[in-house]
Amino acid sequence: MKTRLQVDCLVVGGGISGMESAITLGDMGFDVLLVEKEASIGGKMILLSKVFPTLDCSSCISTPKMASTYNHPKVTSFTYSEVRSIKRGPNGAFEAKVIKRPTFVDPERCTGCGQCEKVCTVARPDQFNDGLIARRAIYIPFPQAVPKKAVVEKKGVSPCTRSCPAGISVHGMVALVRNGRFDRAYSRHLEDAPFVGSLGHLCPAYCEMKCTQGKKSKIPVGIKGIERALGYWHLKNSVNETPPKSGEKRFGIVGVGPLALSLAYFLAQKGVRPLIFTQGKRLGGSLLDAVEKGLLPKEILEDDINTILAQGVEQKDSPEKTPFDALLEQNGLEGLFIEDPVRAKESEGERIFSSPLKLDEPHLLPHIIGVARKISVAIEKFLEKGEYSLPEDAFKGLEGEISIQEPQGHNEELLPEEAQGLASRCLDCAVCSQCHECMKACPANAIDFSMEPEEVSVTTKTIIIATGFSLFDPSKKPLLGYDRLPNVITAMQMDRLLAPTRPYNAVLRPSDGKVPGNIAIVLCAGSRDRTAGNTWCSRICCMYSIKQAQLIMGALPIANVTIYYIDIRAFGKGYEEFFQQAKAMGTNFVKGKVARIEPTANDDLYIYYEDMERKGGLRRQKHDLVVLAVGAMASPQLRKAFMGDDAPDVDEMAFFSQSKGLSEPGVTNIEGVFVAGSATGPRDIPDCVVHANACAAQVASYLKKTEKG
Repeated sequence: MKTRLQVDCLVVGGGISGMESAITLGDMGFDVLLVEKEASIGGKMILLSKVFPTLDCSSCISTPKMASTYNHPKVTSFTYSEVRSIKRGPNGAFEAKVIKRPTFVDPERCTGCGQCEKVCTVARPDQFNDGLIARRAIYIPFPQAVPKKAVVEKKGVSPCTRSCPAGISVHGMVALVRNGRFDRAYSRHLEDAPFVGSLGHLCPAYCEMKCTQGKKSKIPVGIKGIERALGYWHLKNSVNETPPKSGEKRFGIVGVGPLALSLAYFLAQKGVRPLIFTQGKRLGGSLLDAVEKGLLPKEILEDDINTILAQGVEQKDSPEKTPFDALLEQNGLEGLFIEDPVRAKESEGERIFSSPLKLDEPHLLPHIIGVARKISVAIEKFLEKGEYSLPEDAFKGLEGEISIQEPQGHNEELLPEEAQGLASRCLDCAVCSQCHECMKACPANAIDFSMEPEEVSVTTKTIIIATGFSLFDPSKKPLLGYDRLPNVITAMQMDRLLAPTRPYNAVLRPSDGKVPGNIAIVLCAGSRDRTAGNTWCSRICCMYSIKQAQLIMGALPIANVTIYYIDIRAFGKGYEEFFQQAKAMGTNFVKGKVARIEPTANDDLYIYYEDMERKGGLRRQKHDLVVLAVGAMASPQLRKAFMGDDAPDVDEMAFFSQSKGLSEPGVTNIEGVFVAGSATGPRDIPDCVVHANACAAQVASYLKKTEKG
């Protein structure tokens, strides 16, 4: 789907700088498009607890700004979107391609009630809480999100699901079993295919061959065992299967094998009334041979057949030699399907159909189910329009010799707890499992898995780059132990622990939930460090660390807080007073360069540091929680979207350059392209707001000049 949009300014980035620029330009009467890659605008500021040096509530400041931006009559906001390309048009304007990623939730219907999150079966690290807790695959980004709409994180289709010839949502079934919802797992399987228990015994397990866990650990998730456990669970638990609503049209099927039974099942799901002619034979066909060979328990097959019949499938015995035309007329049928292609040659009426191949081998059961589904679609089309045609790939891979070995040694019964253990190894490689629990829970029917990416062509006279900065990844400094020590956290994680919407409702250390009593804050973790590739000072780390020290002492009055620093840079208005206030509150400032962090026996930590102001030398200090004050890194990825020679320059730190410095803030070396806030370099919030307004003024001046010129 493609749409077109024409604006005066395209603002890339929905943080505080992008919102401020968009509102300012909108207030001047310019049409603005704001593009944000996350599911909500707000940027990093909405994640913070309080701001320095006033200790005002960050959410109280940013939430009204977010609402004002999103509801501004001159500002159009695209969330969960990306700018893919930007090129200069023939008239001097820019042509930008924006991709709106599918959220799989209709924003017009979604009310933000959160019912979908409660039933979702897949857990993911919560980026709003910097991975401290989990969220669900379908989620509302955070309580104050704008827009407050659910989003489904979905990375295509899982390999297990994609490889299943029967078309079963394998990932969804596994996720439901992992959560102990066996009734829903069985029902979800039936939404895709019958013969749940039989497949658990006979299927060659193509899903396990493609399992991501199997490729990583050489041992795939035991999906076949999970399916087998579902069959035994259903056998022992009485479940009332509600048959689908049937219509008036009846369709006959001659045969008793898996193809006939599967076709009858799918037709019943489509509202057709199927009638199976058994002609003196037992239902099951070749599956009865599998029972005799010990490949399939008799009671499992009987349970699967009863489940199919419970969908409204009728059966009728008739003489084997009864002409097919007579079966049509005597039973008031719209058409007839013959399972045996040899017998089908006895009659070639317009309403008589068959399979060109004989499909009845037990180990072909998943293929047979897949073929039956395609035949049911063709029959449905015939009943509606009088046309019958199978897709060309309906029998793909089934012609000629079938090189599939019959499964052996998979008849043992699995208990529900064992199945849950197998399912717990699933990596959720596609994130959303397609269990469809959210669809059933949503009171507004807002879930729509048919959504596709939408391409929007934007013509704009100017562009503001407000992509902000990223935080240094402390795992690049192995000696600091971030990856291996659970009680070493980042400053953003500490801010989340201190925020009103904090994940634990208290300041707790991650390893054991203990309230920390001796906390260390390590400055310059990833700043002013040649070994990390960051030689610059990030400007904000000293002050947000001093802010956190004060907030920690407010939340934990008896806690000791120590800040290890190289230099304290308190340069802004009120910053020095804020620094002295922290000292007066009892914060211990140690001038020392931290070399490494090591664990103790009880998850406490030893900090080894170089003493830079006392007697010198290497010292060691024990703490029970360590906070790494990570630095600010450039986010120059948008530069790749510019085509030709229109990419704006970046400085030695990879931040976007201002070609005229402080004399004309926000102006880049490319005419019509401007940069705002911390996209130009590390800045605190007040500086970002001031710079964003200055950038908006530059854009307005440029637009006025181009109108006159």
